[in-house]
Amino acid sequence: MSFCDSLKKAEFEQVEMMRDSALAYPMVEDLLENGEPELSIFYRTENGTLLKIRPDLLGIYADKPFMLDVKTTDDVHDFCKSVDKFGYHIQAEFYRLVANWVFGREMAFAFCAIGKNPACGRFPVKLCEPDDEDSEQGLYEVNRVIDMLENVIETYPIVKVSRPFWATQADRKRREAVAVEGGVA
Repeated sequence: MSFCDSLKKAEFEQVEMMRDSALAYPMVEDLLENGEPELSIFYRTENGTLLKIRPDLLGIYADKPFMLDVKTTDDVHDFCKSVDKFGYHIQAEFYRLVANWVFGREMAFAFCAIGKNPACGRFPVKLCEPDDEDSEQGLYEVNRVIDMLENVIETYPIVKVSRPFWATQADRKRREAVAVEGGVA
């Protein structure tokens, strides 16, 4: 067995242990029972901007729709640092906004944060959602970016570009030569 084979096996075992740790968390297994993993959801705004989300799980819990996104983190007790560093509060609000538009109802959103360092034979797990202030800021950022995307087309229209005259003229001459020789241009 090579080093690469043992590394792959170790990674696989780590992922299995992370899965088992998440399933051992009281609410995670219940959430997973009534959901669909990795569904791509699309929405086109009134201005034609196509938006896409892909939550790790879309489901129903206690008769309410929800989305779950799994994240690994250095420390579940300090997951707020990862939220800030990677903009997870923005992702949460983007997912909520698109899902609300598509399904026409409010959608709950939660992160399943899984620590990268096992303790007591398990990886630490925590379910959490952005607080009201972070949700408000996330929604502000999402709307700002959507507005920017929709206005950039009007502000900076896509223009045609042509190669230099000599390049297109050389192409024409090659096509003409092939046609004269009876080939296909």
